[in-house]
Amino acid sequence: MSVFKGVSHVGIPTDNFAKSVRDYKKIGFELINQEDNNGSQTGFFQLGNLMLEVWETTINPVNGAINHYALDTDDVATAFAQIKAAGFKLIDQQIMHLPFWEHGISYFNFYGPNHEVIEVCQRNKK
Repeated sequence: MSVFKGVSHVGIPTDNFAKSVRDYKKIGFELINQEDNNGSQTGFFQLGNLMLEVWETTINPVNGAINHYALDTDDVATAFAQIKAAGFKLIDQQIMHLPFWEHGISYFNFYGPNHEVIEVCQRNKK
């Protein structure tokens, strides 16, 4: 049985967070969570079963760039061990944490088979 539950979110950088909020709302997305990440506005937008993580950055060299996609898990430690054992190249050498959502998230990033960034994300319950 896989430790992964499905897609958690798709990460998209923006150079204008307020415009992203307005435009995503116009096409039916709901801003369900907004955070400040060291001065960078970060928002999670939901439409049906699709969640986007959009954050403001000045290093968005290509408009429309998708930065990463994230797999959802309830057991980030086991997922980390499995990815490491499978020989994938880790971007994060340990499980990372951010104070997003109510109890924070635990996550790590690695490179997929085509050098795409894949995040494994656990929304912490406590």
